[in-house]
Amino acid sequence: MQLRGIRYSLCFMSGVLMMLLIITGCTDSEPSWTTFVGSAVEKSFPVPKEAKRTETATNNTKVDYVHYSMPGLREDDPVPEPYVKAITEWGWKENTKESTGTTLVFTKDKLVVQLTMHKNAFTVLVPKMQEKTIIKGLESNQ
Repeated sequence: MQLRGIRYSLCFMSGVLMMLLIITGCTDSEPSWTTFVGSAVEKSFPVPKEAKRTETATNNTKVDYVHYSMPGLREDDPVPEPYVKAITEWGWKENTKESTGTTLVFTKDKLVVQLTMHKNAFTVLVPKMQEKTIIKGLESNQ
């Protein structure tokens, strides 16, 4: 009788262990690049919903930025095509003259966003317009 109980316990424990291995294996897969949400520093700029925000700086006088972790990214690889497509669909255009290496620069209206790829992460950086630039722009419109 006790032997039967031990067998049932071992079968149950084996089943639980297999489920844990399957779940763990599924969470380490490549990003799907199918669902996007607005960035923490610029809501009109998409970021993958799967990305995890790890650091944000919005109190800097020159830039706002947010750092996201995203397993599967490599600094040497280009920005994944589905992500570039989503950025374009959200109305952003790449400024190829300003883009360099792992940093792409995108513009929309008068907004500028820099997207920098890292190993298993990326950064969205928004330069703040200087007050003098704004005043100078207003004066030239008159």
